[in-house]
Amino acid sequence: MRTDWRLTLWWFIGATALFLALVAAFRMELGEDREEPLAIADVAGVWQGSDGGRLTVRADGTADLERVTRPGPNCGQSTDAAGSYTGPATWVYDTYPDENPGIRFDYQGPAAAKPCKIYLVVFPLKGDTKGFLPHAPGVYIRSAGQQD
Repeated sequence: MRTDWRLTLWWFIGATALFLALVAAFRMELGEDREEPLAIADVAGVWQGSDGGRLTVRADGTADLERVTRPGPNCGQSTDAAGSYTGPATWVYDTYPDENPGIRFDYQGPAAAKPCKIYLVVFPLKGDTKGFLPHAPGVYIRSAGQQD
């Protein structure tokens, strides 16, 4: 009979430890440092880049890109083509691999109308919102009230 009591005690201790580990993992997953999803208010506006680029993001999913560094020859242009794009684009919420959430701009490339993608990683902060293009140097700062 003593063996049954000890076995029951060890099962109880094991189950309690497993329960506490699951609760700790759940709390870490839903902790305060978990990021809120981006909203239109976080991305709509004019983004001015330290490299001279400019992104005008509208709430309706359209955008204008000016002097934005192209992501490279994957868009159908040759490797010696001009290094920036100016023109219309559309945008959707997306996350660049291994980065914070942001938005992706889609536009037609200059060669064979191949689709191109440019990612803007977004960091919503109190007072202003900053972002960067993973394929290009520089920081973009958003001004919410200057949409065209």
